[in-house]
Amino acid sequence: MLIPLVVLSVLSVIGGAMQLPFSKNLHFLEHWLEPVVEESERSIKGTWAYDNKYVLLGVAIVVALAGIALSLAVYAKRRLPAVEPKVLENAWYYDATVARIVGGPGVAAFDGITRFDARVVDGAVNGAGALARGVGSVVRRSQTGFVRAYAAIIALGTVVLLAWFVWRGWLA
Repeated sequence: MLIPLVVLSVLSVIGGAMQLPFSKNLHFLEHWLEPVVEESERSIKGTWAYDNKYVLLGVAIVVALAGIALSLAVYAKRRLPAVEPKVLENAWYYDATVARIVGGPGVAAFDGITRFDARVVDGAVNGAGALARGVGSVVRRSQTGFVRAYAAIIALGTVVLLAWFVWRGWLA
């Protein structure tokens, strides 16, 4: 998991640097996303946040650096004990919830899906294969490989078609 986290952190730093408020020329991300968010974009000019954006930028940097320093002290240097609530120790109880769902009603649902797949889906596929095999074995008997037989069948078909046209009165 280290490599994906490093890639994501580098890309997030690049994405953040693309929006630094020091120059309008640096707003690549804003212009790139403009066709997508143009209608929902709101201007914050004249608001407290817009007027104090450098203060907010400084606060964000200080908080980020404090978080980095604290995490280094707790996890890398082991100088401070880790203070994690029970919910974080148990990963938000996500694994336990998934195990309860998948282990209980999930098993019955998955068994039903398996039976449906085996009987209906596989049955349709196997039935189509059996039908093609049966039709092929019947049609194969007409394929003798003799050109004279094929010519006779074509001649017979032509005579039958002409007789039908004459009978219907289309050639008269």
